[in-house]
Amino acid sequence: MVKKTDLILVGGFLGAGKTSLLWEMAKRLNEQNKKVGLITNDQASELVDTSFLETNNDIVEEVSGSCFCCNFNGFADAIRYLQETNNSDIIFAEPVGSCTDLSATIMQPLKEKYNETLNLKQLTVLADPNRLKPVLIDHTNPGDYIIYKQFEEADVILINKIELLSDDELKDLVDKTKKEFNNENVLTLSVKTGEGIQEWFNYILNSEKEVGRKIVEVDYDTYADGEALFGWLNGTYSLEKEESFENLATTFLTNLGERFDGENLNVGHVKFLLQGKEKGIIGNIVGKKETATLRKLDSKSENIFLTVNARVEIHPDKLKEIIKEEVERVFGVIGYKQDKLNALIPGRPNPTFRYREIVKLY
Repeated sequence: MVKKTDLILVGGFLGAGKTSLLWEMAKRLNEQNKKVGLITNDQASELVDTSFLETNNDIVEEVSGSCFCCNFNGFADAIRYLQETNNSDIIFAEPVGSCTDLSATIMQPLKEKYNETLNLKQLTVLADPNRLKPVLIDHTNPGDYIIYKQFEEADVILINKIELLSDDELKDLVDKTKKEFNNENVLTLSVKTGEGIQEWFNYILNSEKEVGRKIVEVDYDTYADGEALFGWLNGTYSLEKEESFENLATTFLTNLGERFDGENLNVGHVKFLLQGKEKGIIGNIVGKKETATLRKLDSKSENIFLTVNARVEIHPDKLKEIIKEEVERVFGVIGYKQDKLNALIPGRPNPTFRYREIVKLY
């Protein structure tokens, strides 16, 4: 019989830092000899997130082609696979960054259908202060509407990137967030420095508060308009040489940032993984006028490859053109082959289930 597994969902908008948080927490749990499973999610395959999380040697399942809520059965299959194959103690699941209404479409059906095999924990929604602060003032824009709804339905709002704020700024933001969303469960951390990560996990793991305790009203027309603002692109490339990785990575992300800033485009995120046989580099850009961040990875691969995921407020055809031009401009010097390149606008959300009432476990 499959043992009962802790399941922790971490939502939040594009660029909030969900994958980095889960990678860091999984690494800590591995050091405690815990078996960790992870589930990633996207509208298309070839995810940087999946490749990055696998560098911890954890088993990662990818649910692609639609969000968890629109492919609940695929999500459930991924959970079951990690339970049966990996005998996971803990499973982390990361929904699509532009997805909301998770309490009604994921938390409630999980409570009703899988209570015997899962210890479902409170829904955490991760917040980037630079996106949280504006929606506390105005969330009439369809994109901001999604972000607001994510926070509104959260069991726990988790403010990331606190290293960017003074103590007074952080206290003010926490107070305003608690008041706006009528939620006392507002925690803080910095994935970059590690501050608050363990405290969040301990709280989530040990809290006896109700899970999926809010179902909010969601206007699916506005929701669909918000998702359709962004062009989505996933691409993979085989590289001929493993040389000058750091310079190439820095140049590539800098070039992209300058092009997007030059056109005043809102960047949900650009994620980038450059993997060689001896080392890897992961990087990203988030928002406007943001500096690219890079991290070295002690990971090895049989192949040398590049993976790019971009979510930018631009038509996907134009996004594809920009990515192709910059890949050629930067990686043409060492030689490459395009393996896959998909760009799209997400379709209207059509959840498998949408519950109207809270499922009570006790």
